[in-house]
Amino acid sequence: MYTLNFCEYNRSNHDFDTIFRPSGSGDYLFLQFKSPMKVYHDDKIIITKENACILYTPGMPQHYQAVHRFRNNYLHFSSDENPARFFPLPENTVFYPENAMQIDDLISRLQQEYFSGLPYRKEAVHALITLLFLSIGRSMTQETAQKEEAGHLYPLFQSLRLQMLTQCEKDWDIQRLCRQANLEKSQFYVYYRSFFSSTPKNDLLRARLEKAKNLLSNEALQVKEVAQLCGFGNQAHFTRYFKACCGCAPGVYARRPQ
Repeated sequence: MYTLNFCEYNRSNHDFDTIFRPSGSGDYLFLQFKSPMKVYHDDKIIITKENACILYTPGMPQHYQAVHRFRNNYLHFSSDENPARFFPLPENTVFYPENAMQIDDLISRLQQEYFSGLPYRKEAVHALITLLFLSIGRSMTQETAQKEEAGHLYPLFQSLRLQMLTQCEKDWDIQRLCRQANLEKSQFYVYYRSFFSSTPKNDLLRARLEKAKNLLSNEALQVKEVAQLCGFGNQAHFTRYFKACCGCAPGVYARRPQ
């Protein structure tokens, strides 16, 4: 059973304040940093971002300092079992769960319950701590699964993107791309942006315009032919996109001094 020894929500200390417990606090300490912190561990300094978390186990040194402003959520608790052994939680190291808002809310509820004095307070506290670590564990498990899936899909997306950019004159509509990746449209966009920090439409348009600039140097080709060779079915659309990108119409670009 989890026993809450102390809990604070949105705790603010002095700017640049330091917490240093060389022998730990004698119990478990779970922290959610609400401002950047320097965490000292194994002769290393980790500069955290907002919503970084750490679970210190009993006896482990606790040493952290605010980069500037000091604000955090935390709970000291005792337990017969290490929650990191039951739930898939990192211990004594900084980690970033995806459910930061849920963690924040649960620690707020824990603080209220801890000071409530209501009947079955201990049972309610145990249930909330269990829910806290359960929700973090689920978040970490889902995040790991998503990373594994992304790692599997990356070579496929690389190959598909290379085909699209080297054969940009072809009709690469989103339905075709999704079929080749065997993904729904929304999933395809999420992975594509994650891998390449762009969208298929933007990448394809950029490739077509770069090819157009090269073809326009060939005086034997008319603007209409260049548009078709680059995958633009409509010359007016080609002219509009080209002018927006290059600052002049295709015909003007073709007549410019080499």
